[in-house]
Amino acid sequence: MSRIKLETERLILRCFTMDDAESMFRNWASDPEVTRFMPYETCETLEQTRSRIEEWFAYLEKTGLSCVFAIVLRNTHDLIGTIDYAMTDFGAKSAEVGYQLGKRWWNAGYAAEALTAVIKHCFEDLDLNRIWAMHDPLNAASGAVMRKAGMSYEGTLRKDGVRKGVLRDSARYAILAEDYFG
Repeated sequence: MSRIKLETERLILRCFTMDDAESMFRNWASDPEVTRFMPYETCETLEQTRSRIEEWFAYLEKTGLSCVFAIVLRNTHDLIGTIDYAMTDFGAKSAEVGYQLGKRWWNAGYAAEALTAVIKHCFEDLDLNRIWAMHDPLNAASGAVMRKAGMSYEGTLRKDGVRKGVLRDSARYAILAEDYFG
């Protein structure tokens, strides 16, 4: 896994580590409202959170070019969420990005700020061609984050994934290098 560090006006995006498990558990993984649209269940214990992180790291390691960042507030050093990217098509130079943020930090622009920084990194440092993301159509706030970061809605795939044991739709957004660089 990468040891990249990105910085914005209000955030530091640094490599996520197992040492972040307690903050992850406390700030979002144990909150059913935050995990409502995630493919995994809400963590009931710190040990479940640690297991989730281990599974996550194993998956990201298999994907090749990938990174998971801890989203940290620059002024308080609070860990408020995660954002990651993983290559989905090496030929097309395409990567999927995903994020989650603790409820206390919703509606403050942090998710869009982090997503914008990751998009910049993927295009300017990694020379990728396409960055895409998806969200449950019931989670309109996530689509707003994607649009604020410059991504465009491409369509909704019907019943394309199982989340919490239920077939769900996925609204898809993307941004191309040509859009980013203008």
